[in-house]
Amino acid sequence: MRTSILTDKKEIEEIIKQCDVCFVGITEADGSPYVIPMNFGYADGEIILHSAPEGKNISLLALSNRVCVTFCSDRKLVYQHPDVACSYSMLSRSALCKGSVTFIEDLAEKETAMNVTMKNYTDRPFKYSKPALMNVKVWRVTIDEMTGKAFGQNFK
Repeated sequence: MRTSILTDKKEIEEIIKQCDVCFVGITEADGSPYVIPMNFGYADGEIILHSAPEGKNISLLALSNRVCVTFCSDRKLVYQHPDVACSYSMLSRSALCKGSVTFIEDLAEKETAMNVTMKNYTDRPFKYSKPALMNVKVWRVTIDEMTGKAFGQNFK
């Protein structure tokens, strides 16, 4: 099986748009990785995330706002022979985005960002109450580096 590096931004964005979960890597205080699955939105070259206003994620981001966000799409298990374990592989495409988190505090901006996230899951429009917006931490990930890979045969 071949692995191909993807360099076209539109192709990498297509991988992101096919996903419903991303994995966010944050650095622990001791330097070890801390990775969590999250719902997300993507628009205008930015990833939108949200969480509780307090907690481990927020504490770690106060130490370093650098994150790595990964996505994986088009997963399909394949094999050359069903009785040979080493012939099994996974066809897939992935995207990796490195960047920094800033928090959106303005309530109108929060509502816009939350709608970016909801658009990833439904076409319905939403309104948010002031208490709901005040009790959510909305993250804006400004992407500094975006890379992609395609795993398996016949990928360009």
